[in-house]
Amino acid sequence: MARSITLSDPDLALRLQNKDMTALTLLIDRYQDPLLRYVSYLGCSEPEDSVQETFIKLYQNIHSYNPTKKFSSWIYRIAHNTAVSHLRSRHFTLPFAEYLDGWMSQGDEIDLGFTQEKVKKCLGKLPPHYREPLALYYLEDKSYLEIMDILRLPMGTVSARINRAKKIMRTICDQQK
Repeated sequence: MARSITLSDPDLALRLQNKDMTALTLLIDRYQDPLLRYVSYLGCSEPEDSVQETFIKLYQNIHSYNPTKKFSSWIYRIAHNTAVSHLRSRHFTLPFAEYLDGWMSQGDEIDLGFTQEKVKKCLGKLPPHYREPLALYYLEDKSYLEIMDILRLPMGTVSARINRAKKIMRTICDQQK
C-alpha cells in the first residue's frame, strides 16, 4: 500500500483504467480538498456535490484520459465543467470574494497596492471569465500552461485575462475609496 501512495497521477489513472479501485481512492484522497477549494472559489453553493460528481465523471471517463497529458489539468477541467454546469442550472452568480482569505502572496498585495480585505471586496465584482484564471493562478498555484488546459484557452488569453483582471480590480477598488 505504501508503494501505491507514491505512484504518479498517470500511474494511478492507468491502474484505474484496469479497474483498480485502490487507485480511485488514492486519487480522491489526493484531489478532494484542492477541488473543493476550487469549486468554492467559483461560487458553487454545494461544492461537495460538485466534487462528488467530478469523481463520478472521472471514473466514468477514465478511459478518455491521455497519460501523455497532465492529469491534474484533466481533473480540474472536469471539476470546472461540473461546477459551471451546476451554476448555470441554478442561475447563480459567482460570489467569489467570500472565499478569499489569504489568497494573494505578500508581493502581489504590495504590487496591487491593496490590503487583502479590500481585495476581497473588489474581487467579487470581477466578471467570471476574469475570476476563473485568477483563482487557478493565485489560489490553486496552477501554471499558465495548466490554466490553458483547464479553461481551454490560448496562452495569450490566459495571460491577458490575469493581467486585465488585476487592472480591473485596481479600477474597482479605486472607485470604492
